Amino acid sequence: MDANAHPSEVFTHKFFAPPAYPGVIQRDHLLERMFRSPPYAVVVVQAPAGHGKSTLLQQAKTAGESHAATGAWLSFDEADNDMRRFSGHLQALIESLGRQDVASDEGDSSGRRRLADWAASRLARFDTPVHLFLDEFQTLSHRNVLAVFRELLDRLPDNVTVFIGSRALPEIGLARLVVNNQALVLRADDLRFSPSEAEQFFHQAQDLGVNRQELDAIYRQTEGWPAALQLFRLSLSSPSVRRTLNEAVAPKPRELAEYLADNVLTLQPPRIQQFLRQTSVLTRLSAGLCDHVTGWQDSQSILLFLERSGLFLRCLDSDLSWFKYHTLFSSFLAEQTRIEEPELLETVHHRAADWFHRHGMHEDAVHHAIAARDYALAGDIMSTWIDRLIADANLATVERWSDALPLDEIARRPALAVKIAWALVFLRRHHKLRPLMPTLEAATSQGVDASVVRSMLAMVVDDVPLAFDIVQSVEIRDAKPEGFRAFELGAAANLVGYRSMAAGDFDAERDMLQLAQAYNRRGDAAFSGGYSVAVHGISLLMQGRLIDALALYRTGLSEQQLDLDKSFAAASLAACYVHALYECDELDLAESMFLQFHDVIADAVLLDFLALCYVAMSRIQDARGRGNRADEVLSEAEQLAHSAGWPRLLRIVAWERVRRALLSGESERAQALASRIPKQPEFSLPDGWMIFSEAVDGDTIGHLRLAVHAGQTELALPKLADEIALAHKQRRQYRLIKLLLLEALALQRRGSDNTARRSLRRALQLAAPENFVRLVLDEGATLLPMLKEEHAALSREAVDDPLLQPLQEFVSRLLAAAGHAADPARAAPAIGSFQPLEPLTDREKEILVYLANGVSDKEMARRIFVSENTVKFHLKNIYSKLAVSSRLQAINAARQMALLR
Repeated sequence: MDANAHPSEVFTHKFFAPPAYPGVIQRDHLLERMFRSPPYAVVVVQAPAGHGKSTLLQQAKTAGESHAATGAWLSFDEADNDMRRFSGHLQALIESLGRQDVASDEGDSSGRRRLADWAASRLARFDTPVHLFLDEFQTLSHRNVLAVFRELLDRLPDNVTVFIGSRALPEIGLARLVVNNQALVLRADDLRFSPSEAEQFFHQAQDLGVNRQELDAIYRQTEGWPAALQLFRLSLSSPSVRRTLNEAVAPKPRELAEYLADNVLTLQPPRIQQFLRQTSVLTRLSAGLCDHVTGWQDSQSILLFLERSGLFLRCLDSDLSWFKYHTLFSSFLAEQTRIEEPELLETVHHRAADWFHRHGMHEDAVHHAIAARDYALAGDIMSTWIDRLIADANLATVERWSDALPLDEIARRPALAVKIAWALVFLRRHHKLRPLMPTLEAATSQGVDASVVRSMLAMVVDDVPLAFDIVQSVEIRDAKPEGFRAFELGAAANLVGYRSMAAGDFDAERDMLQLAQAYNRRGDAAFSGGYSVAVHGISLLMQGRLIDALALYRTGLSEQQLDLDKSFAAASLAACYVHALYECDELDLAESMFLQFHDVIADAVLLDFLALCYVAMSRIQDARGRGNRADEVLSEAEQLAHSAGWPRLLRIVAWERVRRALLSGESERAQALASRIPKQPEFSLPDGWMIFSEAVDGDTIGHLRLAVHAGQTELALPKLADEIALAHKQRRQYRLIKLLLLEALALQRRGSDNTARRSLRRALQLAAPENFVRLVLDEGATLLPMLKEEHAALSREAVDDPLLQPLQEFVSRLLAAAGHAADPARAAPAIGSFQPLEPLTDREKEILVYLANGVSDKEMARRIFVSENTVKFHLKNIYSKLAVSSRLQAINAARQMALLR
C-alpha cells in the first residue's frame, strides 16, 4: 500500500479499546498463559458472543502497557473486507503506536510497498514489546485480507504479539504456528468463569444478598458463561428469576440468555425500556442520532446511565460521544421489538438512515435505508457516495451494497448502474453484470454514456470483436475530462491501445496508452493505470523487446499500490511480469511473483493476462522436473475458465497439454488431445489481426507444432512460410522467433540440414539480444542437437568474427538452462542481468555487505545503531526481494545481480 496516504475514510471509533469498568473480574490465570516468555507471536481468543473476549483483550492491553509494552486496538467490521478500507485501517493502527526508531527509517522514501512488508518494517522499529489487539476478527472473510495476515505473521518481528478476538477460528495459518509453539488459542471453555471467579463476581453485588445455594444454582445453570452471569446479576431483583434457581432442569444457554434479558428489560423504568427497544438496531449510537430516532432531547444522559449500569453498552471513544450495544443484548432487544412492534423498527431504520445520510456517514446510512426497505433512499445515497468509492478503489464495498439494492431501483438511475458495472467489471463478476445489460444499453437514450463500460464488459466475457466495435464509437481524443469521466476515457484509451496492438499497429498502441495514462492521472485513478502498463509491456514483448518490457513492469509495480489495488491493475501487471521473467529464465523470481499474487491473479485479470501467467507457471514446474505440479497449474486454469465462462482459455490450456505431450515423446496422445479441442470460434476480426495470447502460441502455432512433430513437413512448411512473412511484416518479433524455430525443426526432419541451420541461426540472432531463453527452449529436447551443432559452429566462426561471440554465449546459456552446458564458464547468466524483485533500500544494501562478510546479526545491530529485531526484519526483506531463503543463497544471488563485488 502507499504508506504516505490514507484512503478517504478511517473511522476513529474502531481504534478505541473497551474501557475497564468497575466490578470486572481480573482474569489473572488467563493473562499468565497469554504472557509467557518468550512471547507468542499470536494469541487468539475464540468463543461465541458473551464469553468476555473483548474484556480479556482489554485486560491484556492494560497488563502489557503496565510492563512497558506499546499497544494499539482495532475492531473490525464487515466493511473491512474491502481491501482498500482494510488497508487504511491497518495502516492507521500501526501509525497510532507513536514514536518509532528513527535510525531504521531510511529507505522509506522509496514509495509504495506491499502492506505486510510495510507493516512488518514499521513494527520492527520498536525495541520494546508491541501488542496489536484485533477484535471482531470473525467479520473478515475475504481471502486477500486474510492473506495479508498470513504474510504479516510470516514476517512478524520477535518483539510483536498479535492478540485476536474472534467468534470463529481465523484462517490465517494458525495450525503451523500452534505446532511450532508460536501461537496460543483460548476457547470458550477457557473463558468460562471458575466457581471462585463467579463467587467473586457476585460478592461485589452485596445488595443482591446471593447465598451459597443460589450461587451454586447460578453457576450450574450458566456453566460459568460470563454474559449469563452478568444477566443474572442484573435480573436477580426479579422474584421470578430467583425462583428459577430452584428448578431442577436448567434451560439451554440461548433460552437462558433470552429469559434473563427479558427480565433485565422489564426491571428498567418504562422510559428506559422504550429507549432500549427503539435504539436496539442502531449500528452505533450517539446522542444526536438517538434524539433524532426517538424524538427526545436527553439521549446523552440516558446513554451514560446505561453504560454506568452495565446494561451491555460500551463507549467507542474517550469523549463519550459514540456507543455500541453488546451483540448478544442488542439482538435480543431487536428480536423482541420485531415481534411486538415491527412497524417501530422500520421507522427507526428510516430515521437513522436519514440522520447518517445528512451527516455524511454513508455506510451506516445505506445499511439502515436497506433495513427499512427504503430502497429509493438507499439508491440516492449510493448515487452520492459511489464516485468516491470508485475513485478510492473501494470496489468490494460497491459490490456489497449494490447486491442489496433491487435491480429496478438501480435501473431507475442509469448513472449509478454504469458505476456499479465498472466495479463489477474490475472484480470480474460476470454473472452479476448480465442483469445490468438492459439498463446499460438503454442509458444513452437517457443522456448517460455507457459505451465504455459496455466495451469493458465485452472484454471480461471475452467477446473481443464486440468490445472493439463499441469502443470505436467513443470520442477519446481532444477531451479535457475530469473525475469519473477521465477515468472512463482512460479505460477506453487502454482498450483502443489493445485493439491497435491486435492490428499490429504498435505506434498507435503506444500513443493511445500514453493518452490513457494522462487520463488516469486526471481522473486520479491510478489503480486502472496498471492496465496501461500491462498492455504496453505485452506490446513490447510482442515486438521482441523483452528487456524493455521487464524494465517497464518493474517500474510499474514499484509505482502501483500493490496491496490496496493488487486485485485490479497490479494483478494484470504481476501476471505479465511472471511471463516476462519466465522468458528470460528468471524462474525463481517468476515463481515467487506468481505465489505472491496467486489469489488476485486468479480473481481479477482478463483472460489473456491470466493465460500467459498460468502457462508460464506450468512451464516453470516442468523445467524443474515437477510434472505433476505443472499439470495441477493447468487444471486450476481450466477451473477458472469454466467458472468465468471462457472457452478460449480452455483451448489455450488444451494446446499447452498437446505441447507437453509432444515434448515428452507421446505423439499419439498429443494427437488424441488435439482431436478433442473444439473448433476455434469465429472471431470477426480483420485478416491479420491477432489477440496476443494467440500471437504467443494459440491455435495456429499449435497445429503447426503438431504437424512438425508428426513429420508432416510438406504440409507444415508452406504454412510456416506464410506465417513467417506475416509476422515479419507486422513486426511481431516474438512470434517470428517461434515460427522460425518450428521451421528449423521441420526442415531438419525433412533432411534439409543447411536450410534448417539458417532458420535456427536467424531465430537465435533475434532472440539473443533480448535474452529470450525460454522461447527457444520451449520447443523441447528435439531442438537440443541442433543447438549443440550451432554452438560448435559458432565457436569456430567466432575465431574469425568476434561479433559472433555474444551469439555463442547466448547458445551456451541455452544449453546450460537445458542441463547441457557446453561451456560452464560461459553458461552462467551475465552479471547484472538479473534484478531483485523490488529495489533494495540503502540500509538493506548496507546489511547485505555485512552479510557477505560474515557479520552476525548482533554485531550488525551494534554497528548501525539499531535493534537486533530491526536487523532480522531487514534480512527477511532482503530474502524476499532476492527470492531466496538463506544467507548463502542471498550472497550468491546478490553477486549474480551485481549487488556485491
